[in-house]
Amino acid sequence: MARSGGRLWSAEIKGRAVFESMKPDARVCDVARRYGVKAQQLTTWRRLARAGRLALVTDDAADFVSIELSDPVASGKSEGPVEITIGKVSVRLDADVSAVRIAEIVTAIERGA
Repeated sequence: MARSGGRLWSAEIKGRAVFESMKPDARVCDVARRYGVKAQQLTTWRRLARAGRLALVTDDAADFVSIELSDPVASGKSEGPVEITIGKVSVRLDADVSAVRIAEIVTAIERGA
């Protein structure tokens, strides 16, 4: 648990607050007020989540997507770009892009950002 303003916040509460703050049309200051924290603290938690150091928590059912590998390399390392296609949107990334960055991009595309 982390301390904020004399209170302890569980990773679950922080994850829920961050998840809620990342919804379309959500405002950090409004979400922070609902959770009783300063917007600055919620922004810090959001930064931790983007860095992969805080898991988002939701009551929603998990969405699964199918993944299609084209010409996979036996070693497991990609020699070419990574291509993400969601609906009509396709994004090509360098092979050395981190999994966290790929997840951020997929989430942004799904939200229509």
